[in-house]
Amino acid sequence: MLRKPMLRPQSWSELAAILLRLSSRSSLVAARGKGLSRLRAYATVVDAPKYDAEYDVVVVGSGAGGLTAAVTATLSGKKKVLVAEKTKWFGGTTAYSGGALWIPRNELALAAGYEDAPGQAEEYLRNYLEDDYDDATKTMVSAYLEAAPAMVKFLEHNSATEFVVAPTPDYYMHLDGACKAGRTVLNAPYDGRRLGSMVKQIRYPLQGYCAFGSLQVDLLAMNTWRQPFRSLSNFLSVTKGVVRYSLDRTFWGKGTKLCNGNALVGRLIEKARDSGIELWKNAPAVEPLLENGRVTGVVINKDGQRLRVRAKQGVVLASGGFARSSELSRKYLSNPDWTVSPRGNVGDGMRFGLASGGSLPAPLGENAALWSPISILRSPKGPARSYPHFATAITKPGSIMVDADGKRFANEAASYQDLGRATHEAGVRVSYLVGDKRHLQNYGMGMALPGGYPIRHLIKRGYLITAPTITALAQRLNIDPDNLSASIERFNGFARKGKDEDFGRGDGSFDQAYGDFEVKPNPSLAPIEKSPFYAVTLYSGNGITMYGLTTDKDGRVLKESGEPVPGLYAVGADSNHFLRGRYPSGGLTLGPSMVFGYRAGLHVAK
Repeated sequence: MLRKPMLRPQSWSELAAILLRLSSRSSLVAARGKGLSRLRAYATVVDAPKYDAEYDVVVVGSGAGGLTAAVTATLSGKKKVLVAEKTKWFGGTTAYSGGALWIPRNELALAAGYEDAPGQAEEYLRNYLEDDYDDATKTMVSAYLEAAPAMVKFLEHNSATEFVVAPTPDYYMHLDGACKAGRTVLNAPYDGRRLGSMVKQIRYPLQGYCAFGSLQVDLLAMNTWRQPFRSLSNFLSVTKGVVRYSLDRTFWGKGTKLCNGNALVGRLIEKARDSGIELWKNAPAVEPLLENGRVTGVVINKDGQRLRVRAKQGVVLASGGFARSSELSRKYLSNPDWTVSPRGNVGDGMRFGLASGGSLPAPLGENAALWSPISILRSPKGPARSYPHFATAITKPGSIMVDADGKRFANEAASYQDLGRATHEAGVRVSYLVGDKRHLQNYGMGMALPGGYPIRHLIKRGYLITAPTITALAQRLNIDPDNLSASIERFNGFARKGKDEDFGRGDGSFDQAYGDFEVKPNPSLAPIEKSPFYAVTLYSGNGITMYGLTTDKDGRVLKESGEPVPGLYAVGADSNHFLRGRYPSGGLTLGPSMVFGYRAGLHVAK
């Protein structure tokens, strides 16, 4: 005779559940009553704990904005802080970036003698925004300008963070209030060995922003690496860097000298770790936990395990925006084409905020993203790799951009936001960056690095297209040879005179600052004439989205009524840009991420 299997409870909660099931059977009908009610209550408590973990503050995302909020909250008295990173890499979009922040009247610039009078930055933004400078914008601008230098001072005095002044101007120097240098700060290189094995968990820079896989170069030292044989000091500096990198690859598996955005992430991660902040990776935030309209925590899938995590003081959303979401990009971006944003940036913060009662402002249209031409390296194995052509070689003399007809359509050396708008207005989805041997050797072309670095693999994969003549290059690009030849001949004439009569390239302060001052008479213009000739295919794209949840000056997410959602903050690309997506100077994506992350960290710690 077959026997029924015995019930073998593994815990008190399982025992309670078994007895509850048995209570419905006739053999235990008499047991119903007061004792059974107590048993049910016990089973409910044991089987359904309210939270699996508890913290003062939970930060969703590990870019510079989220890390700044976490570090600020911790140093302001909150002892239990969690940073939950969706992917296996820490650093978010920041790790891909140049690490620039726009910080008017920062201590470093003032100490170095750069002039920036009180109220001057506000005047510049007011003149730039014109009619868009309403009371709401003024409130956000005032909060930003007040907190920006304080944030830099706070981090430098309380963490490993080390900023350096960049000698670059605001983008529109013709406007009153603009500053010729000092407002944009970069990050000093960082020795990633201080992180120990955690250095392997920092997101790698984009290919083209490093050499040989993970050899990083400081933006302020770029000219040295571009011309390693120009002088003995250049040669020794580059040789020292390559030797260190070789040793790093042997002992660490990657380069440990972190530069630019990677350096900023490394420094913030070091402070977070040393301050006791818990850093979870492979831990996406799934949904908010709400009680009576207040955000009390978040459900997190940590390594596949669903956890209910309490946040006693608040949740800070810093998940990087929605550039990788085809659905949200089609809905909110005027040109939802290519992006270099990390794969995890699919709008988690926006969905989380809306589910919590937050709201979105009016769509920003052309200002909803930071635009950039993007080149794509396709591989027979693995995913395609993308490269954003911001203010790098694309602004240097000796190259132009042409459309599918072989004709120029914009000022190639304009600021990337202006170039993006001009590209959209011209209806160009695919274009070509065309340069000669001298341009490639001096400045590089996308992932094709300057200074004689190997390019054969890029030619083999079709990323870099080359030919001995302009006519042959046009044929390889499948565009009209006569048009391309005429465009280059006309441009070469402008370059020799130093005046671009078609698009004004080299006239603006941005063009000149990001050109080459050794080139005369215009640092942005040089003829394209030295064979062989090269081309890279460019696609209309973006680096990061700038449209997000409505927030106040302290990063609190706001309802449609204008009231804050209790317990919820959003910073970086999860919040709406404080200038509504306008971009008048370098560092106005990362700067706001960290400044409002700092303000959110202070507020949540109260």
